Amino acid sequence: MANATIIDIAALRSSSRKLADGLISPATEKVTSELIEEHAAEPIKSMNDIERISKFCIANGRFRDNMLFIVGINFGLRVSDLRVLRFSDIINPNNTFKDSFPVFEKKTRNTRKKKKNRYITINTAVVEAVTLYLENTPGVCLSDYMFRSQSNNGSKENSPLRAQSIDRILKGLAKDLDLNMRMSTHTLRKTFCYHQMLMSHNDPRKLLLLQKMLNHSSPAQTLDYIGITEEEIDEAYRKLNLGSIAHNYLNSSIEEKELKAM
Repeated sequence: MANATIIDIAALRSSSRKLADGLISPATEKVTSELIEEHAAEPIKSMNDIERISKFCIANGRFRDNMLFIVGINFGLRVSDLRVLRFSDIINPNNTFKDSFPVFEKKTRNTRKKKKNRYITINTAVVEAVTLYLENTPGVCLSDYMFRSQSNNGSKENSPLRAQSIDRILKGLAKDLDLNMRMSTHTLRKTFCYHQMLMSHNDPRKLLLLQKMLNHSSPAQTLDYIGITEEEIDEAYRKLNLGSIAHNYLNSSIEEKELKAM
């Protein structure tokens, strides 16, 4: 088989999505479909995008926004609880970081039969982001809200950012970095949950833990909330390929190579 041509698998995969010129003509009329506009926030699934957002904030001197982003995706709190955090919640009077701290979540105060605090562990990423902010922001007190307004009206007051302002900051970051996703305040919490599941390799026990933390009625609701269900549905469609000549050819070629290697 000296004259055998080596199959470029990567080229074959990419070319299967591109039609040859002239196979189909451009549309001659406007085509519309009746669809529901989707507003649901998405988690940031790419670690590269997470790093890009943080680096962008730091490079532009937006240390508060970097701290907001890092704390948000590592604590997994709703924006109603996130926005009112104070430095005294995570830092001791002797200027050491606490290991963890309690939060009595606002949304679940009236829905849970048994009232209890949720304990948040403070990890290295949070310590780094908070320290970076404090190093670049003189005059901060332990009693200050962590995410204060920097506008002319609110910069001198110890009042937290509004949820709408946090939403605007996140949408602005998505636009600045050309992130093709639906970003909102829920994105922070969903990103926390998504990577918790990813880190656990979809461990059912972690799913049940997240269900309890989010106060969801079922594991299915939790999977849907963090976008795992959508990924699995997409993968189910992509992998089926019933009757595909190209797909079967690729699989047979790969199987043949594996047999020869044995």
